[in-house]
Amino acid sequence: MRRFLFLVLTLAVSSLHGVEFDSAFSSGMVLQRDLPIQLTGKTEPGREVKVSLDSKSEKVRASDDGSWRVEFPPMKAGGPHRIEATDGSKSATIDDVLIGDVWLCSGQSNMQMGLHETIGGEEAMKESHPDIRILTLPRGGADTPQKTFGAKWEHATPEQLRDFTAVGYYFALALKADPALADVPIGVINSSFGGTAIEAWMPKLPELPEDQISGSMFGIGPSTLFNGMIAPLTLLKLKGVLWYQGEANAGRPQAYVKLLSTMMEQWRTAFGQPDLPFFIVQLPTFAGKMGDLDFSWLREAQATACKQTPNAWFAVTYDTTDGQDLHPKEKQEIGRRLALLAEREVYGKQVTAEGPRPTGVKADGDRVIVTFDQPVKARSGEAKGFAIAGADGDFRFAEATINGQQVSLRAEGIKTPTMVRYAWNGLTDANLVNDTDLPAVPFRTDKLEPQSVTFQPMPTIHRIETPDYQLESSPTGNIASLIIGGKQFLSNEPNGGTSIPVMFGTRNLARVENIGPARIAFSDDRVRVEISSKKDSMTWTVENTGDDSIDFRIALAPAVKIQKQGNAITLTRDEASATVTGVERVGEESTLLAKVPGGKSQTIEWSIRR
Repeated sequence: MRRFLFLVLTLAVSSLHGVEFDSAFSSGMVLQRDLPIQLTGKTEPGREVKVSLDSKSEKVRASDDGSWRVEFPPMKAGGPHRIEATDGSKSATIDDVLIGDVWLCSGQSNMQMGLHETIGGEEAMKESHPDIRILTLPRGGADTPQKTFGAKWEHATPEQLRDFTAVGYYFALALKADPALADVPIGVINSSFGGTAIEAWMPKLPELPEDQISGSMFGIGPSTLFNGMIAPLTLLKLKGVLWYQGEANAGRPQAYVKLLSTMMEQWRTAFGQPDLPFFIVQLPTFAGKMGDLDFSWLREAQATACKQTPNAWFAVTYDTTDGQDLHPKEKQEIGRRLALLAEREVYGKQVTAEGPRPTGVKADGDRVIVTFDQPVKARSGEAKGFAIAGADGDFRFAEATINGQQVSLRAEGIKTPTMVRYAWNGLTDANLVNDTDLPAVPFRTDKLEPQSVTFQPMPTIHRIETPDYQLESSPTGNIASLIIGGKQFLSNEPNGGTSIPVMFGTRNLARVENIGPARIAFSDDRVRVEISSKKDSMTWTVENTGDDSIDFRIALAPAVKIQKQGNAITLTRDEASATVTGVERVGEESTLLAKVPGGKSQTIEWSIRR
């Protein structure tokens, strides 16, 4: 008797729920046009469900777990439409449904950034677009793939747009500006989570060495965000995907090629759309590093993954910001460039969607000629952003001469150039564009291993950092800091670091010349100090063009021990050390000295061990 009562109570409680649609389907939504329309939900196991889309209807019997699925033929853009599901006793209704194009926006914080945080966001929120609908998934993961989430489709009102993905909404606005798409409803889904690595967004990781796997913040593990924030959306059909992520993986660019390519294929399988278009946002310029590498290497990985994967393209963004902020506010142009790519590749519009790409590189004596696929010009002033090197891989910034689709490059000190890089620093000043002001694509012709030993201009100083040491200049062009193994080797007392004494103080070498990514010079009218940096070594060249001898002094921190060994001097502080040649010790002082006669130069070599 008790068992019977329990069964009756269970059925009664179950019937209270009745028929429901899955979370992906709610009033105000957009369904993908020109593809079969699948609708899913749940009710009591074995119950027959009738689903109506306007005047059309389909019947289906719920499976043993209570789930049901029906399919309607493809429909053209338009609406609103009404969808109803009933199991004979209860019903569920979805109103105000539009048929149009559905775009999924995913990634980490730069995709998550809300419209109100961006330049132009307040104005964009004021625009009225009743046929743009938005859906934001709650941020969170799961151990297994989910079907539900706690959010519903919304109209694009200022209140709802405030924290909505700026890149995604600017993209939608740019599409709506195209007369051919003006009457096509647009659905934009925001499924993004700041601080997360790509591994969290993949159903399954490919085979990779353990040390090539990147972790996410907040303890988010691999696959969990796919389970919680992508799997529930696979009930829908999409027009395409916008992916803006990579910051968390920037320290391991070699692995990212495989990870991104694999993720795109896995998502296509999950959505049942083998040709689903992907549009990747290349990381913007940024002064910082991840894992000792700047963002240029991750940008290359993104481009390579797109090249290896059908129906995948990338938008160049290194010129959209000054690079001082990991979360730049200039998102509107990124949305526009993604829209240009989509118009060309998805909508078949004849439009210039990207900047110049190199089609050939040819050595010509001490010059290199780069040919592009379209005419090029400098956005302002002289063309910048090129660096060339000989077989030794010592890159120097090149002078560029533009002639139509060709750029001729040469650099002082490079007699036989064999390698070319363009826009290949984390913080680049590259300014080559086409006639529509779209930037040239970053590229390199060498196969050197990733490393980032690059002088970065600061407001009044310059700094370079490698895994072995960090060097920083002062506003007067002297070297103010040299940290090896976490220990300061230069004195921070007044007149500490490097200096060239004169009658009334020290020389001011405030003229700065960036010669190459890892080469810089500081000078005045008579003295020039050029520094060339490598991962674990440096070369300082002090050139004296005056008539009188000069003393180039290096004041060391008191804790540094000095030991002379033949022509070299070894400096040690705890476990860190450096061997220096081309200098001598000043008596018993913590000072090194290089005497440079008039009209001569002196080379100081540093070998670093941390």
